[in-house]
Amino acid sequence: MLGGRERRSRRDADETIERLFHAHYPKIVSSAYARVGDWNLAQQLTLQAYLRLWRNRHLAADPPAALQYLQRLPAKRPGRTRSLARATAGQRAGSTGRSDRPAAETGRQVVDTSRAWREFEELRTRSAARRRRALTVGGSAIIAALAITVPLLTGSHNARRIPPPSVRVNVPAIRRAYQRAIVARLELSGVISMAGDAAMAWVVRSDSQPATIEQPAQPPTYQLVAIDLRSNTIEYRVKLGRHARAIAAGAGQVWLTTPMSQAGGQIVRIDPASGRVVQKVHLRAGRCGQLSFSSGRLFAACSAWPAGTGIWMIQPGTGRASLLGSPVHGFVASLVAAPDAVWYIRGFFSVGGVTQFTGRPIDMAPKHVVARAPGLQDTAPGGVGLVYDAGSVWALGGQERLYRIDAATGKIVRTFTYRDYDPARAGGLNFLTAGGGWLWFLDNGYPFSGVLRVSESTGRPAGGVAIAPNSCGQQVCSQIFYTPGSVWVPTAELLIRIDPRRLPG
Repeated sequence: MLGGRERRSRRDADETIERLFHAHYPKIVSSAYARVGDWNLAQQLTLQAYLRLWRNRHLAADPPAALQYLQRLPAKRPGRTRSLARATAGQRAGSTGRSDRPAAETGRQVVDTSRAWREFEELRTRSAARRRRALTVGGSAIIAALAITVPLLTGSHNARRIPPPSVRVNVPAIRRAYQRAIVARLELSGVISMAGDAAMAWVVRSDSQPATIEQPAQPPTYQLVAIDLRSNTIEYRVKLGRHARAIAAGAGQVWLTTPMSQAGGQIVRIDPASGRVVQKVHLRAGRCGQLSFSSGRLFAACSAWPAGTGIWMIQPGTGRASLLGSPVHGFVASLVAAPDAVWYIRGFFSVGGVTQFTGRPIDMAPKHVVARAPGLQDTAPGGVGLVYDAGSVWALGGQERLYRIDAATGKIVRTFTYRDYDPARAGGLNFLTAGGGWLWFLDNGYPFSGVLRVSESTGRPAGGVAIAPNSCGQQVCSQIFYTPGSVWVPTAELLIRIDPRRLPG
């Protein structure tokens, strides 16, 4: 069990690594490209360099030394990396009929730091999951787990034995049975967040290739896209500039954060039909990074002086706002509103909550979950899910532990493990959403790749929808969203809409 000092040291190291990534990734990947002559390989080498730094967190205590460590790693074994570059170029040429030539021959290459950071988070998550599994699961345990019977991917509750990997599974038959639940495949790439109601959905996405080798530090540009769910068509697109936005929707209103501070207005309300700004909210705070809507109230997580995050409750009609309690130490990575409380993930590591009306912290869950629930306090960034549905907050921690927390009191009412919803320990269940009385996992393992529906009451699988493996390229797909009546999965090229009513059961 980690002590408080060690947890703080890890958090500080991860914050340093994140700053180094956003400040120096473009330069390091461009330098790696100059050495190896292959853009994809240069990106992979740079991500691996940051992963090695993350595994050796103690180096982050000295940022200049950590930067030197990063800059040295892509240059190791130049002969081997050049041979790998030639091999990968040959494979692409064999499959596409042409090679991926260097930028000098094909034009300017792009450096999308925001997208690379998401890929690094996924890489970190998988690395931590592999280490945990190697430490906690032996060969005999795997064989025993494979023999457990569960109602996997069926519309009824008849038990079905999961075969060992040597047994062929009729995955195409599973796809045929459940693919009718996919009601739309929209050509929208770069999706980073979304919100919606029963009639419309709004997406924030990266809409351009932001930077070149000559100008590696330029951020991407972003776009707001509105989708009519009755026809599954795009209603409008609005340019948002070079800053990512958080989005929330509820009670017929749509809200976006801005890159501004108090003077410019940190939050805007837009006309759902046109995307035009109709209201600005000015808070006594810095920039806001997270939004959530519940029970007629908007909640925002905004930077606070000197080093923390304030949780604000906003009345949508008037724009009047109140700070809930004292600022949270550190940054807030996720914000989830419930009818009587608002919950957050602080620094990717701990879960906390605060009541809406008193502003008092909900102490039981932070103390219990962080101090006593195995895995949640040391989960890799990006590997914790925090969602709300039907009176409960769900927190997905390390080693595939899932905690059901009473949203109003903070009491942990039930704990599920992989034995409930992933008995074969086969999938990479690191991402989830919730809605309609169900949990929706994004699975990326054997024998199924796609969206897995799980009962909130029993933790047992109850149907799913297959998503083609490698839909997000060399990285696993890591985002899943729920809006009323729809489950959404962004891939590298598409935004897939699933209608839960078309799943059996």
